[in-house]
Amino acid sequence: MRRSIATGIGIIALGLPLLVGCGDRHGDAGGTEGGSSSSDGGSESGEDPDACAPVPARVGLQRLTRAEYDRTVRDLFGVTSSPANAFPPDSSTAGFDNNAASLTIGPQLASLLLDAAEAVAAQAMADQRDEILVCAPAQDEACARQTLSALALRVYRRPPTETELDDLFTVVQLEQTEGDGFDAGIEVAIAAMLMSPQFLYRSVPSNSMGLLSAGEVVELDDWALASRLSYFLWGSTPDDALLERAAEGVLRDPDALRAEFDRMLADPKAEALYEGFVGQWLQLGKLAAASPDPASFPEFDEALRADMLEETRRFFEDLRARDGSMLEVLNGTRTFANAELAAIYGVAGVEGTALVAIETDPTERAGVLTMPAVLAMTSGPEKPNIVKRGVWLAEALLCVVPPPPPDGIPPAPDPTPGETERERLERHRADPSCASCHQLIDPLGFTFEHYDALGRWRTDDEGQAIDDEGQLPDGRTYHGAVELAELLASGPEYPTCVTDKLVTYALGRTTTAEESCMTTAIGTETITADASLSDLLWAIVTSDAFQTERMPAQ
Repeated sequence: MRRSIATGIGIIALGLPLLVGCGDRHGDAGGTEGGSSSSDGGSESGEDPDACAPVPARVGLQRLTRAEYDRTVRDLFGVTSSPANAFPPDSSTAGFDNNAASLTIGPQLASLLLDAAEAVAAQAMADQRDEILVCAPAQDEACARQTLSALALRVYRRPPTETELDDLFTVVQLEQTEGDGFDAGIEVAIAAMLMSPQFLYRSVPSNSMGLLSAGEVVELDDWALASRLSYFLWGSTPDDALLERAAEGVLRDPDALRAEFDRMLADPKAEALYEGFVGQWLQLGKLAAASPDPASFPEFDEALRADMLEETRRFFEDLRARDGSMLEVLNGTRTFANAELAAIYGVAGVEGTALVAIETDPTERAGVLTMPAVLAMTSGPEKPNIVKRGVWLAEALLCVVPPPPPDGIPPAPDPTPGETERERLERHRADPSCASCHQLIDPLGFTFEHYDALGRWRTDDEGQAIDDEGQLPDGRTYHGAVELAELLASGPEYPTCVTDKLVTYALGRTTTAEESCMTTAIGTETITADASLSDLLWAIVTSDAFQTERMPAQ
């Protein structure tokens, strides 16, 4: 069977060898030629949206990530075995693993993709044969082509060309001539489709006829727009309903696009926004490495670690279900806890292991800033880590990347008797080689001094009074996470940063410096107390950056 599949792949996936081991041969996949990527997530507020018309950058070749691959074969064929778990981890560029610049295919991955394609094709025919073979008699050429056309439409996320359909039919014929039968031929054709560039890479406008100039900005066609929308909201392939709208050619109509957008955002598959975007945006993967000292925190175990992560998921799923404001990420007091998490929050009356909705103390708690998952993953075994917490805040919510430490940087000095953590780090910053990083990081990290290594509220640190005065990069000072949340909710830094992160995730490329006015305008208009999550997502979907693509250089 593998020899037959290899033959089929040779016919169908002629473009794959050109893609193995490379990214985008047509220039920088992460930005415009000659442009620069945005490093601060945006520009000053007050930009005139009408005057902001940046030229969209080129995304480039964007391979499906491991998570996207698994969701896609699940939605195409009902395969839930997560075959992409065997693939090498996707590297993260600009904070997200779907960045086209890092999604190459090397020889090892190509071999594993073939294994997965064979397994998925076999399971698809075993479990869904009657749904796959859309007509009878199956051996009839017209019926075979109808079956292959229907399959290719869903697998390629667009109708196959006549040449592609001829190639697929040739694969089926070859398998039949070898005596393995029609069903085996369809199975080989499915495996070959799953190894084709048309499946492994997301759709972009075709320039096969040579009618478009290099660097020309063109609107996505309905098929490519459907694909970009689906992988943004669902992290998976368009469903039949969305493909039908694309076939009708109506997705460029705002009302039709909005109807699909609303339907998709309400679908449970939109939970992929949490799995794909939120988890990477907030760096929640770092919780897996948290190792609180058992003597200091005997209540911490793997179940509590899982509960901390589940709380963040439930928080964002609740926000999506209610279509709440993204400001709640900063200042929300509604979250989910069981008895163990409620004890960390200091909320009485919660029993059992199931997570239930609770209200936290608004004088002590402020959205994700004070969630146990974030506070535990930015702590050491026994004490909070000021530096880790400051770096997390800078990167996740302010889009400020601290400079890398210079070579030979000395470690922070050991504390002296009676010295507070703030005083110890002040001594550390006195070293000029340390000051460049820590002048930014430390004042942000002090925001969280009232929270121990699990996130419990504390009023002193080993007998020393808590000093939680923090400072933003622009010099504004505040006390604690609640005051910080109020400051960020009323300024442009957080809205611009979150929008930049979402646009980066939606497009699979970093934003350019020229696009900072766009992210600022969208963020300040849609991340407010009166706007909702869907307002923010819709503004991104209707932006020129989302709905257009720049043609590659020749």
